[in-house]
Amino acid sequence: MKKILYNICFFLALLVLITGCKKDSFTPATGEKPEERMNEALAEYKDALISHEYGWKAYLYADGGVGAGFYMQFADDDRVKMLADLTEESLEDFHESGYRIKAVMAPSLIFDTDNYIHLLANPDNSEFGGQPGVGYGSDFEFEFRGNSNDTLQLLGKKRKSKFLLVKATKEEQTAYLDGTFKKNVYAMEDYVSENTFLYITPDGDEKVQVSINPNMRETSLTWVESGSVKTVKQPYAYSVNGVHIKDTLAYKDTYIQEIIWKDGFKAVAFDGTEYELFISPTPILPLHLLMGVGYSAIVVPVNLGEGVSSSFAAMHSTLKTVLNTGTYFLLGDISFNFNTINQRMTIRAVMPQTVGGSNFVHTFNFSYEKNESGQYTFTYIGNADYGNYTEARFKPLFDKLTSSSYELEYFTTSSGLLLGKFINTSDSEFYFSGRLQ
Repeated sequence: MKKILYNICFFLALLVLITGCKKDSFTPATGEKPEERMNEALAEYKDALISHEYGWKAYLYADGGVGAGFYMQFADDDRVKMLADLTEESLEDFHESGYRIKAVMAPSLIFDTDNYIHLLANPDNSEFGGQPGVGYGSDFEFEFRGNSNDTLQLLGKKRKSKFLLVKATKEEQTAYLDGTFKKNVYAMEDYVSENTFLYITPDGDEKVQVSINPNMRETSLTWVESGSVKTVKQPYAYSVNGVHIKDTLAYKDTYIQEIIWKDGFKAVAFDGTEYELFISPTPILPLHLLMGVGYSAIVVPVNLGEGVSSSFAAMHSTLKTVLNTGTYFLLGDISFNFNTINQRMTIRAVMPQTVGGSNFVHTFNFSYEKNESGQYTFTYIGNADYGNYTEARFKPLFDKLTSSSYELEYFTTSSGLLLGKFINTSDSEFYFSGRLQ
């Protein structure tokens, strides 16, 4: 592969020389012609792809932020077989399609017939999600950009998607083809669903929260530094070995480049150090540090559930009654939204005028201060949107919120659902909970 890079560099340098000279004064250099150099480079790329007998692990990171993992085997007849971590079918159906190695301004790998890669670029988002017209903003034509060790590095020609091809070992090939790949992907997703609070301790006792989110295909590190919450995030793709991260996750001087799986997770740093992902039964960081950072709001449902005091339930019931008298609004969910930059809390109350009717959102704004122990003091600023119609009905709640400080805590329901809870520090009989958003 070193020869491939040499040929490309020579070709590009020669193009610069050609474009910088007049046509009638240019004298071709002795030796191979540029097209011969290019053809040689194309032949060597194809030989590299088809000669590795155990196939390739592949990782594609689309412009839309989604990562996808593949296993590919390239054949001499311009056919490629692949698995992918995108659907149940793609995890087990070894799909065959066409490919080409061509010179399109640069040596390029083109997947020219429909395969799993095209799912991420499907403009019809009703079929596989993403955005209308672009899907997940992915490519299926790539330029070769270099190689290091056993990895070919490519870049999408249109949307600049990052695409890596990594030589698979014999053991990895077997695991992809015998169903272990599918088994491991499902096992990893079940594991993070059942064990929400994972962490590593690269600095001894300090816990760094590790999040692996299958819905977003995103992994992150979160920790507290100098009293502030720090978070770094990266898209990921699955391999038969675990979670491949697009770029390293940096925590101080620790750089996590991969999370490996074997009935549990270990984070692997750039220097090869492995850190076990421990399981915590409770959240790693206090809720007040994550509001406005990891979570944006606490949403109290119209049908109150667990974690609500009788005094709040009575106030909520009265609010529903008075809203439907005179103004004729029906009370829906009430969300308490936090903005840490401006130190604002905004109450957004959803209120249709008829069952199933249009939802009017009435907005009420508060500023807040928070002390070092995490206690909030709220000050009412005023209403917005349709809030002036119903402000008087909400006044008892506003008076309660502004008359004392509040703490935010986690609350776990009897079914195991994690909620956020407001607690009045001077009236222990006034508290309410809602889902974390």
